[in-house]
Amino acid sequence: MPKKLYVDNGPFYRSNHLQYICASLGIALIHSKPYQPEGRGKIERWFKTVRGSFLSISKIETLEQLRESFNIFVTSYNNRKHGSTNETPIKRFSANIECVRPAPSNLIEHFRKNVIRTVAKDRTISLDGRLFEAPVELIGKAITLLYHDSEPEKIEILYKQKTYGLAIVVDLNVNYRVKRRKTPEATELIMNDNPKKYSGGMLFVKSKNNGDDK
Repeated sequence: MPKKLYVDNGPFYRSNHLQYICASLGIALIHSKPYQPEGRGKIERWFKTVRGSFLSISKIETLEQLRESFNIFVTSYNNRKHGSTNETPIKRFSANIECVRPAPSNLIEHFRKNVIRTVAKDRTISLDGRLFEAPVELIGKAITLLYHDSEPEKIEILYKQKTYGLAIVVDLNVNYRVKRRKTPEATELIMNDNPKKYSGGMLFVKSKNNGDDK
């Protein structure tokens, strides 16, 4: 993994998602100065080499052919002595191999999207039109949800950098029967993992003044 990621100012490179990925992996995200292409000279020179030495002579008909041909081209380029450094790119890269950081085993998890949601009083959260349940102790808290678009039901809950596991998809047939108001005693029992002594919340309570339901 790189220590720094040097990019231009395109919308994607300014996205919150990319900022989160870099922060999660300990990579410094650096943007080049607008209208100063000199700072991107190295990569632009590489693009020129690819256009002139690869794209202009390659006969590509499928994506698989492109991958195979480009892999051969890059391997050849990396083992050919460079005119400016008088070294092959692979040798120059290997000379500082101690700076290379190995990627974590759970690399794919660092590329998840993240959004902030506040847990409702019925301990539900909404994401992309779907309802999920969060732990009762997170009611009223702003939590972070981490997920992949390809796995919309696999959503991890974070609060203050602590994981609370995966959110549970709400069963609407069960959820609408859940009592919405709990007495302090009931909440304490739930927080102490003693659900057997708790008989449910109170949706309606008697007024102490006139006995009316509220």
